[in-house]
Amino acid sequence: METAFYLYTILIMVACVAAGSVCLSAYFVSRRRAYLYAGALFLFYFLDMALIFQYEYLGQNLAYSFDSFYGIDRPLMRTALAAGALQSLWLLVCDFENERRPVLLWLPLALFLGSCALVLGLLPEGPFRQWLYFSLRQLFLLWGIGYVIFRYCTCQSDIERARMRRQEPLLFATFAFVLCILAEDIFMMLMLDPATIADSLLPLYLSERNFSENFLVLAFAFFAMRAAAETLWLRFKEPPAADNPDLQSYIDELLPAYCERHGLTAREREILEMVLEGKDNQNIASTLQLALGTVKAHVHNILKKTGHATRQELTQDFWKG
Repeated sequence: METAFYLYTILIMVACVAAGSVCLSAYFVSRRRAYLYAGALFLFYFLDMALIFQYEYLGQNLAYSFDSFYGIDRPLMRTALAAGALQSLWLLVCDFENERRPVLLWLPLALFLGSCALVLGLLPEGPFRQWLYFSLRQLFLLWGIGYVIFRYCTCQSDIERARMRRQEPLLFATFAFVLCILAEDIFMMLMLDPATIADSLLPLYLSERNFSENFLVLAFAFFAMRAAAETLWLRFKEPPAADNPDLQSYIDELLPAYCERHGLTAREREILEMVLEGKDNQNIASTLQLALGTVKAHVHNILKKTGHATRQELTQDFWKG
């Protein structure tokens, strides 16, 4: 049993390191903040698992006291690491939703830290205190899920709604895992009698561990690594090669939301698509049967609306998604 838990914990930590490394690589290529937030999420969770791993490793050679089953080991450190992971995830959600209001960016974190302080400071040690402390994490996650659903229901743009729908598998997986985490915590902290497993080291491994939470992080790692791998494959320093057979499908997927976000007209969208294909102004003018000066004016307006000085900057920004 000790070996199984040892390997299991190492597996989770390795997955966090791998996902964090790939996300940071994608960030340095694309400069997209979402990957930076994802990398921070996996770093904080890795450190949290490292604390659990240290606690279990040192506890193997000590007599386990059931009085500590409902204790919270290193509460300040655990709270700080949980806050870092949850805030990184929340900033990732806000980046996806283009949310920039400081009060929404940081208020959930302040409420989480304040609630943890109240639970740790006011409640006596016991099963309810432990359950409530760890359930605050799930409450934070449910807040994030509720916010995404609210933004989807109030969104007026069909293009933005379609962009959000592409993340439905991740949203549903997160919600399902959160429910499993809550159910597991209720059973382990409020229903299970640790004396029934007194003849083994199992209480040591179960006292502060949640398997559903581990699987949720593995799901995050899968989705993050898949997105980061696509980003690295596209090599954002340059647009995909013009002879890339998938180029048009990539443009078709990203172009509507990009034009909607920057308020581009139908003609500007048409010209932007050709710019992304690598065509110069003369080729665009010939293809669309427009005057060269008209094309130049449209390209200038596109650059102005998107806030870029050159075609290269525009192209790099578009392929960041």
